[in-house]
Amino acid sequence: MNKRFLIICTCSLLALTLYSQTSVNELYQSFAKESNVDKVNLNEFAMFLMRPFSDTDTESKITSISVLSLEECSPDVKNRFNKSALDFNDDEYELFVSANDENEKVRIFLKFQKEIIREMVILTMGDNPALIQLKGKILPSEIESMSNGRK
Repeated sequence: MNKRFLIICTCSLLALTLYSQTSVNELYQSFAKESNVDKVNLNEFAMFLMRPFSDTDTESKITSISVLSLEECSPDVKNRFNKSALDFNDDEYELFVSANDENEKVRIFLKFQKEIIREMVILTMGDNPALIQLKGKILPSEIESMSNGRK
């Protein structure tokens, strides 16, 4: 009897933990429907058309960009987004940078595949919350050179 109770409790806690995790797509989809949200999606085809106009020195290849800006939303929507972004927890992503300012918080998450960054997610929280998702093939060395102020 005790074993059954322990197994049921463990399964319940595991289900609750999995349910509370928020993926990037869930976060994007849940707030993209709100009023006054600005959203931009550049898919693979749009990025392909922009390639002749971009810097060709990099080996990186960004295949899509999604931006969700909640700057013009109501305070209630902003607060819900800020809470959801703070609770963001996806095992596929690693926290790269976390910065806290007086009224703003920024989290940058990276998703790796074979030593190459496949996704970068930037979450800003505060008065001007936003979600930015870059997908593609980004070399870690290029992130380091960008952080040093070089392109």
